Order: sequence, then C-alpha cells, then structure tokens
Amino acid sequence: MTLDTSAERGLRISKVRLIRDSGEFDEFDFASGMLNILHGVRNSSKSTTLRVIDYCLGDRDSAAKAIGVAVADAYVAVTTELRIHGQPYELSRSWSYGRMGKVSINGEDLAAADFSDWILAALEWPNVHIPLGLNPSTATELIPLSFRSTLRHIHRNESSWISFAHKEQEFIRRAVISQLLGFARPRATEAQSQFFLAQAKRRLNEAQAVDREVQQSTIQAVTAICENMNLPLVRSTAHVADARREVEATLDAVRRRQQDLTEQVRVTNSGTAESETPAGYDPSLTALYSQVTRELRQATDEVTALEHLHEEHIRSASTVSGEIGRMERLITSVGIFDALPVRLCPACEQNIDPARHHADTACYVCYQDVDDDQRQRRAQVEIRSLKSELEDLDEVVSRTLTDLTDARALQVDLQAKQVALATRLNAERAAQLAPFVAALEELAGQAAQLEHKLTAFPAIEAIFQRRDQAREALESAQRAVSELDTDAATPLTIGAEPTDRCSVFAERMNLFLEEFRGDPWVDRDVSIRDSDLTFYVGTRPWDDALGAEAKVLFFLAYSYATLFLQHDLDDECAFPGLLLLDNPYQQGIEEDVVRRVLHMLAQAASETGTQVISTQAAQPPAGSKTIRVISMPRVYAAP
Repeated sequence: MTLDTSAERGLRISKVRLIRDSGEFDEFDFASGMLNILHGVRNSSKSTTLRVIDYCLGDRDSAAKAIGVAVADAYVAVTTELRIHGQPYELSRSWSYGRMGKVSINGEDLAAADFSDWILAALEWPNVHIPLGLNPSTATELIPLSFRSTLRHIHRNESSWISFAHKEQEFIRRAVISQLLGFARPRATEAQSQFFLAQAKRRLNEAQAVDREVQQSTIQAVTAICENMNLPLVRSTAHVADARREVEATLDAVRRRQQDLTEQVRVTNSGTAESETPAGYDPSLTALYSQVTRELRQATDEVTALEHLHEEHIRSASTVSGEIGRMERLITSVGIFDALPVRLCPACEQNIDPARHHADTACYVCYQDVDDDQRQRRAQVEIRSLKSELEDLDEVVSRTLTDLTDARALQVDLQAKQVALATRLNAERAAQLAPFVAALEELAGQAAQLEHKLTAFPAIEAIFQRRDQAREALESAQRAVSELDTDAATPLTIGAEPTDRCSVFAERMNLFLEEFRGDPWVDRDVSIRDSDLTFYVGTRPWDDALGAEAKVLFFLAYSYATLFLQHDLDDECAFPGLLLLDNPYQQGIEEDVVRRVLHMLAQAASETGTQVISTQAAQPPAGSKTIRVISMPRVYAAP
C-alpha cells in the first residue's frame, strides 16, 4: 500500500522546472510511493532532468558542466521543489552573474559550499567529520562527510552502475554506508578518537624529543654562563633568584660606599661650615678665572665686529673703484655713442622719436646745446669726487685694520691667561681629590662587574623557562594521550549493533536477488563485514566475484535495500527515501530483467512510501498503478 506522504521521512522530489530567458518554462511533476519514469528518445533531456535535481542539491560545478552546455544555453535557471520529512522547500539555481555559486532556498540565497550543512540538518542526518584516509592513525586531517557523498549512492548515473559511486575513495564509501545503516556517529567518533590519539602520540613523541634536547642543552648552557661570569652554579629558577639577590645586595653595598665617598668629595670641595672655604684652596683663582673669561668673551665679540666692519669698508672701496673705471670708460666712448638715439624719456618714460626735428648741436630729449667737451668735463668732475671718496675709505680701512690687529692680540693674551688659570684650578682640584680617586675607581669597577653579572640572570632564567615549558608540554602531551586512551577504550553504540544492521541490509539485498539466482545473478548470497563494510558474494569480495552484468544487478539490489532502511532499521539510519536511476536499460543486462527490476522497485516504493525516478528510452511497462510515465516534450541538438 502507499503510505501517507504527510508523515513521510526522508527526501521526495515534487517538481522540476527549467526556466527560459523569456519567462517560459518546462515543468515535470513527480509522485511519491511509486516509480516515475522519464521516457523519451535520445537527447530528450531525460538524464539532464536528473542532473538538474542533482545541481539543485548543492553541486558546486558550473551550470554548463553540471547539466550540459545545450541546456545551460537554452535556459537561465532551474528549480526543484521537494519535501524533506513532509516539509516543502523550493531550491533554485541561476547562472546569472553573481548567483552561479549560490542555491536559493525558499527565496533566500545560500552559498553552495554551505548547502551540505543545511540539508543534513533538515534531514536530521549525522553531520560528522571523518579522517582523510583508511587508517585514522596515519590521517593528516579530518574532513566533513558531506550530503553529496551520500547522494552519489542514491543517484546512480551512467558512470556508477558497476561501483558504489563514480571515482569514490574507499574511506568515503565506508563512511557513507555507515551513515546509511545508522552507525555513522559511533564509527566517526571512534575514528576521530583514533585520529586524535595518533595526533596526541605524535605530539608526545615530539615533546619527548624536545624535552631530551632541552634538558641536555640547559645544563651545558647554564654551566658555561656561570663559569664565564664567575657566578655560583645554579640548577633551577629558585637558585637563580637566590644568586641574583646575593649579587644585588653586594652591588647595593658598593653603591652606598660610592655615595659616601662622593659626599666626602663634596665636603672637601665646599669647605666646612665655619670657614666656608676648603683647606688649602685659593678662592681668588675662581673669581679671576671668571673675570678673564668675561674679558675674553668681550674681546672675541669686538674682534668679530671689527672683522665685519673691515670687510664692509673693503667692499665700499671696491665699489668706488669700479665707478671710477666706469666714468673713465664713459669719457673714452663719448664720441662713439653720440649717434645712438634715446627711445625712452628718463623722466616720464614716454617713447621718444629720434627722427623728429632738432638742431644738430642740441639734445633731442631736452633741446639744450651740448658738445663732446661738456660731456667729458662732467665725467671728469665725477671722477675727482669719487677719488676723494676712495681716499677717505682707504684711510678708514687702515684704521680699522689697526684696531682689528690690536683686538686680536688682546684676544690671544686673554686666551693664554684663561688656560693658565684653568691649569692651576685643575691642579689644585686634583690635589684635593687625590685621596678619593683610587677608591672611587675601584668601586666603579666593582659596580660594573656586578652589573654585568646581573645581565646574565635573565638569560639563565630564559633557559630554565624553556626547559620548564618543554617539561610542561611533555606532561600535557602525556595527559592528553592518557585521556584519549581512556576515551578510546569506551565503546559507543547507538541502537542495534553494526553487525546486526549489516546483516539486515544484506538480507534485504538477498531477498531482491533471490528472483534472479542462476541467471544473471550467481548462486551465492551477499554478506557485509561490519569492521570495514566490505560486501562479500559468497566468500569473495563483490568486485572479485562478479562480472559486469552481475555487478549491475548487485547495485540494483543495493539501491532496492536503501528503500527499506526505515522499515528494516531505526531512526539512526540516514534514510534517503529517494532513488535516481539513470538509464538502467543501457547497462548490458537483458531488457526483461530490467523490466522485472523496475516492477520490484515500483512495488518497493509503493510499500515504503518512497520515490524512485528512472530514465529510459525503451517502451515503459503499462497498466501498473505503481509506475508513472513522464514523456519528455522536446529533443535537443546533439552536443
């Protein structure tokens, strides 16, 4: 009988829609509790319709690669309406700019990379991480067991009729089957425990190696530092603190002795309170030194001022000499430049026409009579005036030079006096400080040595700290391994044992295969080893025991058994409730066998309330209430 779809568990496809740019669309409806056959000739988009469903279920490839170039060019978007545990959802994919990597779920966009987490949560399937590899102890990382890994087991396309899934790695296959049969959580937890335990053991080995190296290098480094610094040999951080306090106490004592001697020096320099003058010290030297310094500063300022004045007078004399030379050249060129016209009035700066009428002996600017003799006499007057000014400047320069020489001599004399007074002052001061110099130098040397020793303690502490950190890391790694060993020893089982679950699933496959024993199926039963989920036919692994046709029948039985997961097992199994079978007629087995298989799948879908969608070009069976035929409306050009 057909189950009530309102209470259905798993995934069901309700409708597929392919939308054109014009807004028109092709639409296909699918029913639950029966076999839906997409029927049509070659290139009528049968397999493409299954790929559209697959694309809407989170395929991360481009539209052209996922559903084909011809279809991607003919349409702009696809939509799949489905039910998850009876709850309706609409999944849409568009390959317009900005939306190619997204899945729209009821109008809300979700990145295709995040779709697996969403649908696993909606299906209430385990969302677990598994080690990357068959051996959890040697795996380098954990990867998620995605929804699409399981989808490959229920969407049997043309390339996966003789394998569990096309190009599937063995560790993924085992994880998918454990998920379908309902023990993915304990198996993933166990594998993760082995993975984390192996990781912890590797970290423990690394920590042990580091600890051994650090323990040995610490003793060598600390011994070398203590010997070079003349420090007592220390073995721990506490010993370092004791040695540091001892050195700091000695340094404080040296510094106090330095302060005492410095105070004695100050008293010696300043004198007693009664006399206010140090014994044997002549205070007039200081006053005289100050006076000579002031006079030297004044003499230096005067020298600088006279040097500047002398330079200015020399510059003025040069200027006057230049003017005299210019006037002499003017006298020489009176006759040469007489014919040169003046084109601009020197008073009002108006243009003057040199061609206008004027007397030959008159100036054409002011019309006064002029001749060469008048011009020369005027220039000679200017030369006599300039020479008189030059003589005055020469006299001033001479006087300034004399004053500058005297000021420089005074400056040199004052500098000599200042040096002599400074020598006398230093000699008297050295005589007063002589009793303290040797002691102060010795104390300064001691303080420097002690301060140098103090600089070694931070380095020693850092070495011990590295040793302590290595030991803490080692102990932490040991604790982690111990805890993980305890966790790994605790078995985790939910519901029926894996052995029982494998046995039930194998029996369901054998029930299906019973109808085909002898030809095309072999006369042996299927069994599943729960430890590694290897499928056996008789005593040999399935892929060694079966030929090509029998392998196709084997996977039809496998698909048949998934329809009964909810009926045969419990809610822990990842019950898909859906099968997508692409072209079962084209896999090398007889058409009569395929028709019998399809009838059995249709009957199973009716009994379990599940859904099977298959494609075929052969004439579909007629007159069955459990089979629904969907004719494909159009044929596309072959790629």
